[in-house]
Amino acid sequence: MNASKQLSNERIIDSTFQRIFVFFLISFIGLGYILSTLPETSGSLSGRTCITGSWKLALILTHIVAFVLIPVSMKIFYHSLTVLKLPQSTIFASQLGLSFIMVSIASEIGWHVTQCWYYQDEFTMLNFMFYFFLLSAFALWGDGLAVKHTWITQVLNIIFALSLLVISILYSVGDMSENSNYKIPIYIALTLIFSVLTYRGYKLLDDWRIIFFPIFSVGVNLFFVFLLQKYGGDPYTSPNVTLNALFHILHDLAGTETGVAIFTGLVYLKGREASSKELNKPVPSN
Repeated sequence: MNASKQLSNERIIDSTFQRIFVFFLISFIGLGYILSTLPETSGSLSGRTCITGSWKLALILTHIVAFVLIPVSMKIFYHSLTVLKLPQSTIFASQLGLSFIMVSIASEIGWHVTQCWYYQDEFTMLNFMFYFFLLSAFALWGDGLAVKHTWITQVLNIIFALSLLVISILYSVGDMSENSNYKIPIYIALTLIFSVLTYRGYKLLDDWRIIFFPIFSVGVNLFFVFLLQKYGGDPYTSPNVTLNALFHILHDLAGTETGVAIFTGLVYLKGREASSKELNKPVPSN
């Protein structure tokens, strides 16, 4: 029985891989549609205020931090989930999700470069790719933390995939109508995915401190996004470089990145605890 279960976990094309395939089959339809319809870059830079000097450097460093944080998180998650004896297929899903965060950040950096680092809410291909891969990342990350895969898990995966498809359509409508309210479903989907991810993280870690993950990654993040959009100014008519750069940095650094760091730290502690228990197990005598 155990050998059969182990063999099932070691299969390359297992049920987890099939779920991920279906997830992307549905969601990438939306991505393909967006890539064929949205403008590649933001508007003309003529007459636009750019962020330069120390603020620009601070913004660049803030975004580059993710390319240090995420690989460290991947290493810690891989080790800890292995020690906790989660199936390899589950670990693969979490690793894929974490790697997609870097794809998302790379798209975000490209988007900001086209804006010469002055944040302005826009509808562009790079902006959509940022949201698309961010949603995909957290959905896959959450799937990788599921202790048990039940029919509820399957339904949630389908909902997440369909939400990406719906968001793709609404994003295009928002671009045509120039109405940023069509981005609201993105935040709703993020909240839902984060709720599932936090719940699964709690079930896995049994640590109440996991609540700080969504508080920072969602709450603090969106708080500074709100301030950014309200007080960040317009790069063409009423620029406010200081507040735009400051709130932009804080929404990333004090928001998403802090939340991921907290989650990673909790997983590290859980993995270390499990490793310690394994080492202290009495060795059976022959």
